[in-house]
Amino acid sequence: MIMSVRGKRRTRLKVINFLESAVGARLNRRAASLLAAMLVAAFGAPWTKAAADTRGGSADGPSSRVRTAEALKAELRDTRSMRPRGWIVHLDNDLFAFTDDDRDYTAGVSVTLGGNDSAGPRVFTRALEWIDRRVGFGPDSAASHETLRSFETGLVLFTPQDLDAREPLTEDRPYANLGYFSTSRLVHHPGEPVAYQSSLTIGVLGLPFVEQLHRRMHVAFGSREPMGYAHEISKGGEPTARYAVTRYRLLGSGVFDERPYHTRLGLSGSIGHLTEVGAELEFRWGNLHTPWWSSTPLVADYAGHPPIRLAADHAAESGGLRFQLSAGINLRVRAYNAFLQGQFRSSDVTYPSTDLDHLLVEAWLGLTTVLRNDLSISYTVRHQTEELRVGNGARPFTWAGIAISQQF
Repeated sequence: MIMSVRGKRRTRLKVINFLESAVGARLNRRAASLLAAMLVAAFGAPWTKAAADTRGGSADGPSSRVRTAEALKAELRDTRSMRPRGWIVHLDNDLFAFTDDDRDYTAGVSVTLGGNDSAGPRVFTRALEWIDRRVGFGPDSAASHETLRSFETGLVLFTPQDLDAREPLTEDRPYANLGYFSTSRLVHHPGEPVAYQSSLTIGVLGLPFVEQLHRRMHVAFGSREPMGYAHEISKGGEPTARYAVTRYRLLGSGVFDERPYHTRLGLSGSIGHLTEVGAELEFRWGNLHTPWWSSTPLVADYAGHPPIRLAADHAAESGGLRFQLSAGINLRVRAYNAFLQGQFRSSDVTYPSTDLDHLLVEAWLGLTTVLRNDLSISYTVRHQTEELRVGNGARPFTWAGIAISQQF
């Protein structure tokens, strides 16, 4: 393991100091995974009893434009008119954010299929359901709940800043890539302000063909070729997996300028190549009329769930522009990151836990619009704080994503 040159340390929050002592100095990778497993199980506790506290509500008066709780329940029950099948193609790239940076999380591509039946191979679906039952994640009783599913396959790439260097870059992040399959399911009760989403990802780090694919793409676009793949994480290939859960809760909804809006909170945990816990706050506004618990393509990120989405109506039925704005912030406490620390296979450039910034903040802003043929296009810009706290890799990074989806 090649150690990085330590830079000048800045003043940290108390939670970071705790992580350095409790996680960075004492816990190895397996212990960090065990800690996250306990947190994931905790998130799976039956929290649905608290949902009843938010079903009442009151209107501000006859002239108020805020929806009543009864109107919200009626809308969420009306899922028969929705078309719960479709596909999404998602492309991430730092160049989409109109920056000159070609580094860190530099590219990603995924294809997602969705539906209310088994999406993807049934063996993955059954494995996810078995894990959910074992950790106790989900509502108390699934008899009256609706379940939606999605299946995704994709590839993500990470690079250092100096793409020309052939030698190991001990002061920057290493090359890393992941090819994966992921199955996800979302369980919710119509009319209740709580939903549960879980996902199981199976993949391979350090796929051999990615180097040539990455180089050819750069040649085609006239960019510099990445020359340092000899020192990537898990070079030659190494299996990996990840289990993730999120509990969503509707915080509020209403109508502004004749367009509905809603705000939701998500509490999450995961164990695997990314081991972390987090809290997400998201706001959506527009006239797409998607349910609050659905995942639009623009909220997907390399550390998140495959999107689960329903379209409420046909674009042709609306005379004006149909769109939805989304903005949010995500606070994560990440105990383990295989893209920086590696796994069990030896890698030339890796970082110990003490060199990682365990507290991460991510913010995003996106726009989705639907064309007359029900083809929707999304554009999202994301910014995340630095994942490393030493060397040249101690920098925040920005990227953007474009998603094209079709519901049928």
